[in-house]
Amino acid sequence: MDTRGRALFNLIRMNWQEDPSLPVADWQVEDYTSLDAQELFSRLKTIGLGLTQERFLQFSEAVASPEELIDTLWTQEDMSGFDEAYLLIFELWRRFLPEKQSLSIFCDSLDELIDLYDQELLEDEEALPDAIADLELVLDEHVDQGGEPKEIFKEISLYCAHDLESFIYDFISALIDVKNNSYALELLEAFDPYTEDEKWFQFLQMRLLATTDQEEANALLSELLEEQEEEPEFEFLLDIARFLIHQGTVSYFMETVALTRYLIQTEQDFQELLAIASQFYRLLDKEEKAEKIFQILRTRQKIPLEREVSSSDKAVREFFALVEDLDRSEA
Repeated sequence: MDTRGRALFNLIRMNWQEDPSLPVADWQVEDYTSLDAQELFSRLKTIGLGLTQERFLQFSEAVASPEELIDTLWTQEDMSGFDEAYLLIFELWRRFLPEKQSLSIFCDSLDELIDLYDQELLEDEEALPDAIADLELVLDEHVDQGGEPKEIFKEISLYCAHDLESFIYDFISALIDVKNNSYALELLEAFDPYTEDEKWFQFLQMRLLATTDQEEANALLSELLEEQEEEPEFEFLLDIARFLIHQGTVSYFMETVALTRYLIQTEQDFQELLAIASQFYRLLDKEEKAEKIFQILRTRQKIPLEREVSSSDKAVREFFALVEDLDRSEA
């Protein structure tokens, strides 16, 4: 994975927190914010960089980021201590030079906020929206300087341990879930020029349209499904199917499900599809139809989710034949 700044070490720490059995060095996952300045400088000296706070500030005047500073200070041929020294320099920069917020410092702070948001531990409700607004400003400033929007976003994303585009999608999706449509629309418009995988954000636009103009929403949904005929993506189609549970018609649901047939790879894929289909028909008060699909799901509960599933599997063929037959009867 290509990364910049502190992103690699944030990623290592995140993975280690999820699985403490992972082989990591203590310095790779340590919380440097908990160390006092004396300890930070002492460790630098042990590695071979003897600095005082005064000398640190003097050296930093000529550079714009902790990355530039470590490159300037590190003169040893042996690079074994370079990364640890960088993490110490990074924390000193964050602590003593708040007025010189580099891109890596900003993205490190954004990573922390995203992590807290994902864990539902974010206490300041305005902190993340403020950081997202700052991200918009950073992106727009680079465009104003002549950069290409998607390339700029891709470059800045390298400084984040989290998948920035996926986070923005999930954040906007959550806003739509709680009916904060005005803010969701604001973010969609702001980040539209920067996103690489446009269909996901068009899907969010369709979800918003469905709250005000169902005809326009259906037109956009038709376009998305037509594009999926050429380049289908299972997870994307599943998200559409989940949306259609509460918003869609039988014909759109049938079209979406049909496109997943040859994309199912694992038992988990198949069971997710079965659960969605069963819920869809149940909410349509088609209890008999829902129960038939649920019965297929029930018979597969003990199958390992990681097991491969072929489109020729008997249960898969039974499910798609059942859905096709059931939906034809709706015509």
